[in-house]
Amino acid sequence: MNLLLPPDSALFWLSTLLGLPLLLVAIRHAPWQQLLVSQTRQHIMFAAVLALAFLWLLQVDVRGTIAIHPLLMTVTTMVFGWSFALIIGACALVALELYQLPLRSFHMDWDMALAQFELSTVPVDFCLSVLVPASWAWCVLWLVDRWKFKNPFTYFWGVGFFGAMLSCLLIGVSAILLFAITGSEIHLKNTQEHFFVFILMTFPEGFANGLIATVMTVLYPDLVKTYRDDWYLKN
Repeated sequence: MNLLLPPDSALFWLSTLLGLPLLLVAIRHAPWQQLLVSQTRQHIMFAAVLALAFLWLLQVDVRGTIAIHPLLMTVTTMVFGWSFALIIGACALVALELYQLPLRSFHMDWDMALAQFELSTVPVDFCLSVLVPASWAWCVLWLVDRWKFKNPFTYFWGVGFFGAMLSCLLIGVSAILLFAITGSEIHLKNTQEHFFVFILMTFPEGFANGLIATVMTVLYPDLVKTYRDDWYLKN
């Protein structure tokens, strides 16, 4: 989800304090060496940033306050791992913000547009649309890796499908908690009243993530960082 109304200072700074340290940790611990030695992986990572930025433009406006859109952060985490998933999501949000900034200038002067950019929705969007689903996917992967039942379908559908479905509900609950803690009444009220939208998004989100995860794992298993042949195909 993305915010359509600029956040107040409490929401902005709390989201920044929550998201920025974890993003720095992701940048610090990301396996950059593996990325630099593989041009194919570099191209896929760049394509993932553009694809997410484009998909996140396909928003459902909820009373001009919040926007619901496809996430695909679960499959991004499955392919790239937690660290790169956060980096890719952050880059996609920045690209989306930079794309929308000139569009705002048609309706307001540049000073107003830049002032709105300074109190950006990016930290809040990062926490809810990137950090929460990526971290949840990583937790589900951790749990699935420790199941005794060894089957590729536990990876495709356990993480990609059902994990992504539950991430939609987790995002809605996290948004309510974040808005309640910071006293963002307008965001809180509209999120509570339209929580059913998060429920409606569960199946399409799960289906899209599960399908892409299955295709990537079957056709390009070497590019899927979190897939382990020695575990999932073990007899």
